[in-house]
Amino acid sequence: MKHPDGRWFSQGEALDWSNAFRRALEAAKAESAPAALPASIAPLVSKPAVTYPMSQLFEDWFKSPRVLKRKDGAPRPPATIKDYKQKARVLELWDPDMWASEISALDQSICYGLYEDLWKSKGLATARGALTILGVAISWGLRTGRIKGLTMNPARDLDMQAPAARARFITREEFDHLVATAEGEKFRRPDFADMLYCGVWTSQRQYDRLRLQLSAFRKGRFVLRQSKTGAIVNPPVAAPYKARMDAAAERRKIKKIISPYAHMNESTWAPWNHWTYRNLFSEIRAEAAKTMPSCATIMEKDLRATGVTWMALAKNTLPQICAVSGHSLQGAHIILKHYLALHPEMATTAIGNLVEWYESGSNSDMAV
Repeated sequence: MKHPDGRWFSQGEALDWSNAFRRALEAAKAESAPAALPASIAPLVSKPAVTYPMSQLFEDWFKSPRVLKRKDGAPRPPATIKDYKQKARVLELWDPDMWASEISALDQSICYGLYEDLWKSKGLATARGALTILGVAISWGLRTGRIKGLTMNPARDLDMQAPAARARFITREEFDHLVATAEGEKFRRPDFADMLYCGVWTSQRQYDRLRLQLSAFRKGRFVLRQSKTGAIVNPPVAAPYKARMDAAAERRKIKKIISPYAHMNESTWAPWNHWTYRNLFSEIRAEAAKTMPSCATIMEKDLRATGVTWMALAKNTLPQICAVSGHSLQGAHIILKHYLALHPEMATTAIGNLVEWYESGSNSDMAV
């Protein structure tokens, strides 16, 4: 829709126009109705129209098992639910009028306009996340019958751009430097260095690592049900990580600390919480970057991707990697596609394998 001067309506103007048009249509229908209606029909006509704004949709959706439970019935991690609510909050703060308007007044042009406006002002990742979560909530509202008046999901099939892949993993030199910084004179935090080892040598998500229990370690292996997907992993404990665990057990024994947690914040001898852990990660990363600038771009989530990448550099197959990390084959493939293509060691190995094949006299003729 356009203004008389040729300007396109913003999403708020389009919503206002749509709501005004619906009210005018309802008024016109009411004026043309018969003077008297059968008693069985009159209450239905006089009943006010049911309203279901976007705010109510999200309030209901956040209370639903679809959000609160995973597919296997286990509770969904609080961090995941928090992420959903943050994405919805973007929509609420961006356009409060739209947030309070009828969800049935949305159409695809309004949703696409919202996506582009958010993209220009908040960035592609924020725009894509907000519209994706809106589409998921609307799908739930349609399936449950809460949304009336929509024949299709207007927040789906918007042809949204995908953010550029973040091709970043931690080199061995960077990892060693982070560990040395954590254990150095300024911080003296071997407990935090243990968490760095846990991230790379288990390839698990931060949420699961912070809550890892000593009971998970049995007969040289650890068993873990991942909170996000429910996938169960049971790999051996890598020797470098076991050495860290043994040293931590000695420190705990000296302090006579008894706890079910595998890793603890040894400044308080309490389990790690994500706020303390993330803040300390930022401080140690900033300090490490003073003497190794490349450390400045490291993110905590890179620890998991680094574990996957290092396993690939060690010539493990995708199924072997997934047995440790719990990734799907597709998820591990996506990580490796972006990271390993940039790694010169992979190209060196590839050429070496090619030369070995060529010099062995192998046949390249096609079978007929």
